[in-house]
Amino acid sequence: MLPFVTLIAFDIETTGLDAAKDDILELAGVKFTFERINGKLTTKEIGRYQSLAKPTMMIPDEVTRIHNITNQMVEDAPSLPSVLQGFFRFCGLSPILVAHNASFDASFIAKGIRKHGQVMPQHPVIDSLKLIRKILPEYASHKLGEVARKLGDQTGLALKREELHRATYDCVVLKEVLGACLPKRYQDKDLAMDQAVKSFESIHGPALRFSQFP
Repeated sequence: MLPFVTLIAFDIETTGLDAAKDDILELAGVKFTFERINGKLTTKEIGRYQSLAKPTMMIPDEVTRIHNITNQMVEDAPSLPSVLQGFFRFCGLSPILVAHNASFDASFIAKGIRKHGQVMPQHPVIDSLKLIRKILPEYASHKLGEVARKLGDQTGLALKREELHRATYDCVVLKEVLGACLPKRYQDKDLAMDQAVKSFESIHGPALRFSQFP
């Protein structure tokens, strides 16, 4: 049996919804793989990355009400270039990155990389929203919190709604949701290190790349 793939569930929080004018406020990632325990496929966390980032603008009150990140919290936060450097050092060279509605997160990260003249990373990026829509077509909503709630004890996670919309917790929820969903569609061999991208692309379509975003 080949080693299971290493994935990084990642998430950002921002000052707004427009990558062209809004800023990243927080970036987090949870690195994990899979293992079989008593015959059940489970996720195995390897590490975490989290950092606030100092924006170039004030955070609107209505946005703070969503993720509870205040202007005071980011006043002394590191600059976005150092946050991005730290995140991609954490990622390493080989893992597949996965995010829920990944185009949103990837577009902000790509803008930050281009703006600050950093090297564009080559990691494949998979949109878990696309995967889960295919794996669980019977669900009326595929929002991350709703999927986690419906999966219930299959995730091993007692969902804390008050913590949703903070980057690290959303990554943890995504890790657990993927751990519950992927075995419904894939066998162990499909989640092997050298097969996973092809397996995901079979229902997802081509993996996203940071370089495709302006």
